[in-house]
Amino acid sequence: MRTNKPSVLLLVALVGCAKANTGSPGSDANGHGGPDGPSADASCGDQCDHDHDGVVDGIDECMNTPANETVNSKGCADSQLTATLQPFPPFGLTWTPTGDIGTNGGLVWMYTGIERGDLFHIVWVICDDPATPCGMSLDGPIDAAAEHWTYSAADSNLANGKVVFTNTTHIALADNSNPQINGRLTVQASDSNLVIPAAAVSTLKVTPRDGQYGVEIKGTSFKITVLGEAQDPTSMQWSPYQDYYNAAPTPTAGGGVTTSFGGSFYAR
Repeated sequence: MRTNKPSVLLLVALVGCAKANTGSPGSDANGHGGPDGPSADASCGDQCDHDHDGVVDGIDECMNTPANETVNSKGCADSQLTATLQPFPPFGLTWTPTGDIGTNGGLVWMYTGIERGDLFHIVWVICDDPATPCGMSLDGPIDAAAEHWTYSAADSNLANGKVVFTNTTHIALADNSNPQINGRLTVQASDSNLVIPAAAVSTLKVTPRDGQYGVEIKGTSFKITVLGEAQDPTSMQWSPYQDYYNAAPTPTAGGGVTTSFGGSFYAR
């Protein structure tokens, strides 16, 4: 089985400077003119704060911040930032994987010790690496076109943090037949045993590489539980795919199974 280290994008609320841009007598809507406007430039230089966000111009990376928006230490408000992909492991976190994606109990990824710092948001996006397609194959390498996980709206419950993907694969049997098998992947995010709602990346205001759904991480730790299953074409019952494969009359127990799953972090 092949699993990818997740990289996930989360957006985190950050304590910043409250902006109170009320201007001054004779100033315009941005506080320019009047006592704090251009007439003061000669004396205050880089220590001016023309957008009145509490961060002086010399270190302010986002000038003209809208009035009354909280900013980070660089003078940027949430509305002025774009979420970016984070190298793994981000935010000083510790990642602890346990279990197996294809057996009872599934795969569990624990993320702890997240340092939110100046971040407004942290988002973790499912199956976001286009170089390593998320999928499952029971007869060798994953066919990126045919065996990639596809989001299932009918099986998912985003409000309860449940994101379900399906695919079709084949299983190589000892009699040289290669019947088609349905696959299913269930991803659940939680924090202190409370579900974390999932959402489309557009709702999360992330432009991902390849992912379509994710969760916003608002605390300093969270858990991802992932279970991959195969459906018996005769009984139509679902079981963990590795257990299903091992119980089938295959040429080599445990062989022929390839899986890929991962997540990416984005932040702003």
